[in-house]
Amino acid sequence: MVRPWLRNPLYDVLLLAFCWVPVYLWVVFGLGLGGAAIGLEPLHRAEAGEALALATMVVLGLTWIHRHYTFVLVYGDRATFGQRSWAYVLSPLIVFGTAVFLLTLEGQIQLFGASVRPFSLMLVAGGVWNIWHTIQQRYGILRAYAGKAGGSLRDRAHGRRDRILLWTLVVALAVALPAVRARTFMEHPNAWRVFTAIAPIVNHPAYWGVLAATFAGTAGIVWWWWRHEREASVDRLPRWIFLGSTIALLLVFVVHGPIVGYLCFGAAHALEYVAFVHNHAEKKWFGRAERGLASVLLGKPMAFAPILIAGFGLAFLAFRAERGSEVYLAYYIGSSMLHFLYDGWIWKSPRRKA
Repeated sequence: MVRPWLRNPLYDVLLLAFCWVPVYLWVVFGLGLGGAAIGLEPLHRAEAGEALALATMVVLGLTWIHRHYTFVLVYGDRATFGQRSWAYVLSPLIVFGTAVFLLTLEGQIQLFGASVRPFSLMLVAGGVWNIWHTIQQRYGILRAYAGKAGGSLRDRAHGRRDRILLWTLVVALAVALPAVRARTFMEHPNAWRVFTAIAPIVNHPAYWGVLAATFAGTAGIVWWWWRHEREASVDRLPRWIFLGSTIALLLVFVVHGPIVGYLCFGAAHALEYVAFVHNHAEKKWFGRAERGLASVLLGKPMAFAPILIAGFGLAFLAFRAERGSEVYLAYYIGSSMLHFLYDGWIWKSPRRKA
């Protein structure tokens, strides 16, 4: 009998699909960020700044934790490290070396009419890669559910449809958000600067035509995906629950704006990764003779997870005291890019039939 859950219904729903909901409730109803959009008392500027700083620190901490899980998987497992040993040795030297080099460069360069520091180019590259990486992780988990369910869902053709569906939804959100939630961009200076830059586009009459075409195209893609999805005579409920959680995350952007949406998406990405890794590692190592660092730290029941999470969390708090230093900047962006790179290597699945 096929088991379509990655672990079990409770684990999959609470720790994978909707692991971000407690963060959402805390950010919106606890801290009050984005609460005005649903009728809550709006925060004063000083209160909003303090709330955003606290929420950002927590989400950055979760991001730090999940990123270091990848390093345990790579450098704590001889088999994984052996697959690309030279790459795992040279990559940190190249990435951190580039970060340090860019930080030492003085002056600014002109980019699209704006003056930026050379190191900012690495920050921009990391930010763009982060968006790709975050959506691709949810795509990867969606494909893991397809693999568990079996049938035509496992085919490469439907994998392409899954990818197109997810990115279509993301593009539709990006096109619509400046129009439907324009006021929420005012909640953060950087978000407002972005909105100010794109305001001429949003205010142009042609924008509404693009918006209508985007919605029509999105509806067509959803119908095309659904027509093939329903043909599979397998249990798709776990997969649909996870896809539903992704759509709910995108709706957070629509309801509460880009700041709250990004915080929740970042938290979801980190938390679901931690849950996925523990589930994978326990199946791989629990009860076996391996004695590598990864098997010791991760190949145990989930009851041991809080110890590892707390250890990484304390390291983040200790290192965060140096957040204004160049060492912190170099390590933070460098470790981010290594995490993106390594994830693409260690979770690459074999190709299935077309």
